[in-house]
Amino acid sequence: MAEKKKLNPVDLAGIGNLLKYLVAADNITCEERDRIMLRIAKENDLTGYLVLGFAGYGQSKDEVLKCAAQRNAAVSQEKEQTESYTSLTEIARAHSEDASGYVIQSWLRSGNTLAFLNLWEKEHNPDYSEAGYMELLEKKKAASFTLTPKLWIERTKAIGIISKQGKSGGTFAHPMIACEFAAWLAPEFKMLLLELSLNRGQLR
Repeated sequence: MAEKKKLNPVDLAGIGNLLKYLVAADNITCEERDRIMLRIAKENDLTGYLVLGFAGYGQSKDEVLKCAAQRNAAVSQEKEQTESYTSLTEIARAHSEDASGYVIQSWLRSGNTLAFLNLWEKEHNPDYSEAGYMELLEKKKAASFTLTPKLWIERTKAIGIISKQGKSGGTFAHPMIACEFAAWLAPEFKMLLLELSLNRGQLR
């Protein structure tokens, strides 16, 4: 008979997340969760990983609910961004038959673009890392350096731009940032925006 395959720390983390859900839903207590996790860990020689918090071992009900609330908020924000943000990928494709990713990367190479994104994030994102922005500015001086949307997001914790994988993936941005991208891509669009702004001013 084949030896039973033991769980690894990643498996333990997944089980822990499931148990967190059951605690948050009042299906089990924190004490019951801990007993389950301890038994599974002992059977798989992973007791030491409990100390590292892989499974949320020892967390109180309040801590579990707080984690659940943060996770739900993150999911809600991502859904809101997906629904209200504009696809830069589609804008690039409509304007040029070249690879849309290359077009967006060219836009990110502009110092004016990064200055605009920096100002937008400082205004709208409390978790924004301006230190990450300064780091990227320094790296951009090297001709071989390529700044991608994903790298911008990772280094600065940006929320104005999101990058999604998969069939319906691509690069998406807040409408204000999408307008800046479209204005960079097509001067005629920038002229249209300026005319619209001037007309609104005259109507006031």
